[in-house]
Amino acid sequence: MKSIQVLWLHAAGALSIVLGTTGCAMTAPKAERYVAPPMGATWVSERRDTGSYGSATVQLPSKRGELMWEGKPHITFETPESAIVARPEGGWIGVFRDSKPLMMWNPPANFEWPLTVGATFSKNYSLTMYPSEQTVTYTANSRVEAYEDVTVPAGTFKAFKVRTTDTIGNDNVVWFSPEFGIFVKQNNRRTAQHAQGPGTRDIEMVSQSIRR
Repeated sequence: MKSIQVLWLHAAGALSIVLGTTGCAMTAPKAERYVAPPMGATWVSERRDTGSYGSATVQLPSKRGELMWEGKPHITFETPESAIVARPEGGWIGVFRDSKPLMMWNPPANFEWPLTVGATFSKNYSLTMYPSEQTVTYTANSRVEAYEDVTVPAGTFKAFKVRTTDTIGNDNVVWFSPEFGIFVKQNNRRTAQHAQGPGTRDIEMVSQSIRR
């Protein structure tokens, strides 16, 4: 399986956060819906791989773009390697290179909204990998574990911590920033159950120029 992980899921994109108060108590943070980062936003992430992912450490510049697919506009999260293509309202449809799919999810990979700490959701996916002409079906189980401060080289951000495990051997944790609409940190783990064997992929944002 290609090393670009389902969680992602969900890509990425921004969240609209509702923080309220009742008397002196603050209500739990809630992400009501998916809101993409602005067109042209850029950021840089450092990726460190071990095991079945490889043994490289690289910095990847990323930007938010757009792509017409099947006659409809989609948003993109682009690096020099590839682009995640997502619906404007949320949901990764696939990973593309040169406007052609490398892999696609059915249905689109996504969170369930609203996001709140303690929420859980389970989804069944079919993932088609075009270079090998293979299709894999699996179930992904997610839990929103926390809304917390996460510190990366780019700074300290409030983020939802979401863990996703699946039936093909992935155990991924992402920290999703509602301020910037992207993952500011990811810890992806392939277990011994994975077809490609165990490995780790850690990603942290090292700089950004995202403005709303």
